[in-house]
Amino acid sequence: MAQLDFYANRQDMFDVIDYMFDLSPMRLFEATSKVDQEIMEFKSSKELSDYHKRQGKHYPVFVRGYWESVTEQPESRRIKLNPAIGNFRYDFNGAGVFQLLQGRPHDLAENSLNLSCFSHWNEKGALQRARYSDNDIMRVNWAEFKSLSGKLHRHIRNNMFRAKLFKRPILNGAYSDLEKGGKLFGQPDVYSLSSVEIES
Repeated sequence: MAQLDFYANRQDMFDVIDYMFDLSPMRLFEATSKVDQEIMEFKSSKELSDYHKRQGKHYPVFVRGYWESVTEQPESRRIKLNPAIGNFRYDFNGAGVFQLLQGRPHDLAENSLNLSCFSHWNEKGALQRARYSDNDIMRVNWAEFKSLSGKLHRHIRNNMFRAKLFKRPILNGAYSDLEKGGKLFGQPDVYSLSSVEIES
């Protein structure tokens, strides 16, 4: 599995998504739908931002999507729920799907910011461990997926960071929060702007 961990606040996540839309035609969805509702699609980071404003500030960015040059649209999986909760919800997934998850403040560690993560399957991992069908895996242009993912990794590492903690990029917004007294959670401790482990 390909994965990049980084520190990001919500605006950082929207900036990452803007770059991903600019990189190549892309479709972006909720990772999982709300109970008894269809999966929501977001045409831009602004649509996602407006959605999050309605949900409240403690609702983290958690989306999945795909670049159209990488794969065809995967089918959302309908999950039957315990009737006490609801009837169903949808899960958006597929071999050619990426996931973007915002790290949340760590309740047990001074509300320090956890790592955010961009991840997706590579071909070897999908073939060996994923639950996808052979047809789903064969539909993925793995060379294109690797290329676009690599461009995103390099953009985050080279253009969007202000500092690093244990080689993990601290993006602009997260660094600004550090300057205002915020903290980062990273094993084995909690780190502030004055911590020697934070490298500019």
